[in-house]
Amino acid sequence: MRDHYAPLSRGEKQRHTRFFWQVLAGLALAGICAAAFMVARGAGQEKRQMLDNMQGRADVLIWALEGSARSFGHMRQNPMLNLVEEVAKQPGVAYIALVDADGRILIHSDPALAGTVLYDRESLRNLHVSDSSQSRFVPGEPDLFETYKTFTPSRPRAGGGMGHMRRHMMGGGHAAPWLDPAEEKYIFVGLDASHFAENLHEYVFHLSVIAGLVTLAVLGGIVLLFYIQNYRFSKRMLEDTQALAAQVIDSLPAALVVTDPSGVISLSNRHGLEMLGLSGREKETLSLHEAPSLDWQALMDELDAGAVILERDMDLFRTRGNPLPVSLSAAKIIGSEQASLGYLFILRDLGEIRKLQKQLRQSERLSAFGNLAAGVAHEIRNPLSSIKGYATYLTEKLKNDKMAYATGNILIQETERLNRVMSDLLSVAKPLDLRLKAVRVESVLEQAVRLIAPDAEEKGVAVQLRLPPPGSFPEQGVRLDADRLMQALLNLLVNAVQATESGGGIEVALESARDRAGEGASGADDGFWSISISDTGCGMPAQTVAQLFTPYFTTKASGTGLGLVISQQIVEQHGGEIKVFSRPGKGTTFTILLPVAAREEGAA
Repeated sequence: MRDHYAPLSRGEKQRHTRFFWQVLAGLALAGICAAAFMVARGAGQEKRQMLDNMQGRADVLIWALEGSARSFGHMRQNPMLNLVEEVAKQPGVAYIALVDADGRILIHSDPALAGTVLYDRESLRNLHVSDSSQSRFVPGEPDLFETYKTFTPSRPRAGGGMGHMRRHMMGGGHAAPWLDPAEEKYIFVGLDASHFAENLHEYVFHLSVIAGLVTLAVLGGIVLLFYIQNYRFSKRMLEDTQALAAQVIDSLPAALVVTDPSGVISLSNRHGLEMLGLSGREKETLSLHEAPSLDWQALMDELDAGAVILERDMDLFRTRGNPLPVSLSAAKIIGSEQASLGYLFILRDLGEIRKLQKQLRQSERLSAFGNLAAGVAHEIRNPLSSIKGYATYLTEKLKNDKMAYATGNILIQETERLNRVMSDLLSVAKPLDLRLKAVRVESVLEQAVRLIAPDAEEKGVAVQLRLPPPGSFPEQGVRLDADRLMQALLNLLVNAVQATESGGGIEVALESARDRAGEGASGADDGFWSISISDTGCGMPAQTVAQLFTPYFTTKASGTGLGLVISQQIVEQHGGEIKVFSRPGKGTTFTILLPVAAREEGAA
């Protein structure tokens, strides 16, 4: 079954329309047949009713004549002739005739026809005249409707009555010769049917018109229902298409903005409003000229000149924060009559790409530096061993000479310092060999704070450790290299103590954070261990923060510039990330994010 909200394709809609018209044609044919049947049936019923009416009228005349014949039956003369002539004068009566068994006319509404033959004996036999009245249209005369039957005048009841008394008074009880009961007689009544066909045709015409109007009304109603349904269907398709387009536009990972020719925003997705800093103002009339400073008017003029802007790298200057690098594509929207309808702008955030490019460049530098460092360290450490050995030997030999002894000790110390630098250089140049085991993170932090506490107290800096409530972390601990993590933490804590003036403070905090993909952090869905080290020192400008993890970059006179590089390497080998936030005069915060679920994979 098709989903209720799934829009039909154009081909399916055409098939649906074609099927409807086929069904409508079938219904029209069925309606025409039904209307024809109704007209034919109505015409038949009307015809029978009209025939019945004419026959009924003829029967009444015959009945009246038969009744009158009883009253006149005792007379020797024929008063029926006058009665028939008078009755035949009624409108619509063509003739009245009384004939004998041979078809000879005894009485006729036209006296001149008396004695002539109406129908011969053979014709009368074919008519099957009986006591029941029968009707027909006279052959050859379609306008003459004839009703006939055996003439059976009513007879008086035996034994008296007014008829018997009348016959007595008149001096006889025998019937008149023209009413001799021994001879069978037939009566024919002809009615004028000239209006029959006309009335029938008129009735059929009116009935056909009514049936046609009813059929057209039904078909019109069906067509109207179809168009109503088609309108609702088209409206639903349009709404579905609009909803689909809105969802597609809103789900685009890039910012999409459509404006009218004056720059007023007519359509924008969520990313567009967020990137332009216009979120929460959707109900207002917004203009691109209110958005962060790109030269929108210059871009519009360029599009008006016929240019096409495609993947142009630009910086979007916002009211707060650093400029946002974006890739801009734009085009002019042209209507059907070549009129300008507005402009389309698509902006893609290049911040993450630039960050990855920076990391790639740093990785390339570290790779080249590592290859160089490995060779340099190998070449230098051997001479350093020899220098240290000779310095130790000379110091023992010249220990009575205070100047030579002090010089020898200085030489030994500097040699050891150079050896440590070479060790750090080698540790940066080659991948770390992590030894993972179940460790409680809070215990590692407590030990690191204890180790740095003497240096902090000596300088007058307070160190505070803030841990989450008990039960926030697994009792069995988490798998990591405690020694390497301790090394990274001590590097950060030493830097914090050195950057903080007497009377300042350092806070070390541990917490569990959910996925921070919105901040650019990577990790698993299970979240991170977040370790933050915040100081109240002098802080650093953005240019210094950008170079902190570059080998041999340092702001300290006696620093090697490798401590933060090693700390970053340790964190990344654990599958995590180290972040820095610093403001001049406000202090610095280093945050270590270690993903829970991906720790072993990152360490592998």
